[in-house]
Amino acid sequence: MSLRQQLLNLLFPPKCPFCNRPLAGEGPCPHCRQAAFWIEGPQAVSAGNAFVRCACAGWYRDELRDSLRRFKFSGQKGYAAVYGPVLAQTIRTYLPGTYDVLTWVPVSPARLKERGYDQAQLLAQETAKALGTQAVPLLAKTGHNPAQSSLTQGRLRRANVAGVYAVPRPEAVAGQRVLVIDDILTTGATLDEAARTLRAAGATQVVAAALARTPSQLD
Repeated sequence: MSLRQQLLNLLFPPKCPFCNRPLAGEGPCPHCRQAAFWIEGPQAVSAGNAFVRCACAGWYRDELRDSLRRFKFSGQKGYAAVYGPVLAQTIRTYLPGTYDVLTWVPVSPARLKERGYDQAQLLAQETAKALGTQAVPLLAKTGHNPAQSSLTQGRLRRANVAGVYAVPRPEAVAGQRVLVIDDILTTGATLDEAARTLRAAGATQVVAAALARTPSQLD
């Protein structure tokens, strides 16, 4: 940890992104490590179409849902430093040996300008750091579609993301097994479209990981 970061921690002690208790180390506070919203076992893994499977750390409910909303919509970028080690452990548990390169599902340039940051990129970077690797930009979002959260039917969510991703450097993807990071898994439409795009560019396999998944899948 740099001297600057140590001074910042003294002046502004880090807080748990789930309950706002002071943090003494890496990851959530001891209380939130035992929270009921974390997932273990078969429910932590969902099958996809273009991606083989997606491993999820927790359920999108309670304090995890509220925390992710602050992270995504209220500028709480620092939460990624706590999320990263959590998702890294999920990947170690459920996706070992299944990928060569780690990337993320990007937001559109318009959304990036509006929000000021890409939450999936921050999550991927902190996850990669905890895994001892790097997050590599492989996908670009070429269209500015309505937010997936505004749509309540799976077929509409699939149509909404159709064709919105591209791979600017196919040579970085060809022959690679890719792990794609996103913040929330709902229907899997976004991850499926990202994975389909990567497969079309030559990826041999795509797996995925998300910090949270919704308790029920939309039709």
